[in-house]
Amino acid sequence: MNIRNFFQKKIPLCGLDLGSSWAKAVKLSNQGKSPVLDSFARLPWSSGDLDGPAPQGAKIKTLWQHLNLSDKVVASSMAGHSVIVKRVYFDSRPPKELEQNIVKEAGQYIPYDVNDVYMDYQVMGDGKKKNSLEVMLVACKKKVVQDLIDIMEHSDLSLGIVDVDAFALSNCFEFNYPELSEEPVYLLDIGSTQSIFVVFWKNQPVFFRELSFGGRSLTDIIAKQMDISRSEAEKIKIQGPPSQNQSIEDLTELAGEIEENFKSWTDEIKRLIGFYQTSIPEAPQPDKIFLSGGGSLFKGINSIFTQELNVESQHMDPWKTLQKSSNDFDMKYLDSVKAHFAVATGLAIRGLS
Repeated sequence: MNIRNFFQKKIPLCGLDLGSSWAKAVKLSNQGKSPVLDSFARLPWSSGDLDGPAPQGAKIKTLWQHLNLSDKVVASSMAGHSVIVKRVYFDSRPPKELEQNIVKEAGQYIPYDVNDVYMDYQVMGDGKKKNSLEVMLVACKKKVVQDLIDIMEHSDLSLGIVDVDAFALSNCFEFNYPELSEEPVYLLDIGSTQSIFVVFWKNQPVFFRELSFGGRSLTDIIAKQMDISRSEAEKIKIQGPPSQNQSIEDLTELAGEIEENFKSWTDEIKRLIGFYQTSIPEAPQPDKIFLSGGGSLFKGINSIFTQELNVESQHMDPWKTLQKSSNDFDMKYLDSVKAHFAVATGLAIRGLS
């Protein structure tokens, strides 16, 4: 079994998020205590792009050419059932002995043959029992990592670090909202077909799950009900109907389907919150949720989540503490797309330390 360093920190300041609908890249520069947003871009996956590493690599090459990036080493991440994250407890012992013990005992926590996975761990602090340590154990199937490496090779890039989407999202929040370091919050990154839910407290993700819903279902509902193309439906999802005197709520049947869709989302989140409260009873209840991801751009989504979850809902700003020059960016456009880049920014942030 190999140990792969998921938590490595000294990496280039370029994050690459390979989502299910878009490839997204963020490049930062480190100027003392003032990190700068150098560049960012996204490209949608087209039909056939996800059929293998070669077409994905070709699309990423296009992304790199668009950004005119010279960086060839990137941080990327993965999610899904092939990634296993467990919080486990071990007896306190010197670092080398601890690593040997973790490798020896890992099999009881990982539902795969340990010879078929890469593994890493991070000591989170003292355990609940005397002379014990709480350890976050991360494992991923070698084949999944190799698939990611193959994509990078077809892109003429290489991996500086393999991270986990939920960790990258947490890093992005921690970096941008230090004033909330002691306050528990919910994070929800809504992608196209799947989402990430995190409970973040005391500068670490204490609980997270991946959810099988995303913004594409809203687009499909609008396209079907209004008999329009998906691209037109996507625009209405974000901006509302073209008539200034009309809202989605005015379209009764459409509004009913969308309400039902959101109800299924919030019911799933409520179930996870209940599970979190049961598994970590000593943790306080968050009263804020921060949204990100392209699926979070539905007009009026914050009021829906506030009403259904009884929490304050707002969008996370992944570039809140970064320097951004109006000479380099169209600030209105930057504000309109930033929700897409939380994971990619969290990956790039790893190189700032």
